[in-house]
Amino acid sequence: MKITKRQLRRLIRETISGPGGQEAGAASAAASPESWAAKNGLSLDYDNDGQKIISLSNEEADMLSLPPGVAWDAQRDSDGWTIYTNEYDEDR
Repeated sequence: MKITKRQLRRLIRETISGPGGQEAGAASAAASPESWAAKNGLSLDYDNDGQKIISLSNEEADMLSLPPGVAWDAQRDSDGWTIYTNEYDEDR
C-alpha cells in the first residue's frame, strides 16, 4: 500500500505543527511516546542509539495522527513507518 500525497502532506504538517495549524507545544503539553503508543495499541522500542521509536503499519499510519506539540520525525521504511521520538532512554 502506498501513501498518498495528501496523507504525506498531512503527516508532515502535523509533525511540524499540531492539528489545526497550532505551533508545536502551543496548545498543550506534548504526549510522551509511552502514553501515545499505549493509547493506540502500539509498541515502544529502541534503536541502536537508545532512541525511543514506534513502528506503524501503513494502515495504522493512515488512521493515526501524531499528537500536538511533539518534535517527532516519521520516516517510511520497507514495511510501514517508523516514528523517531528524539527521546532517549538514559539507562540504555
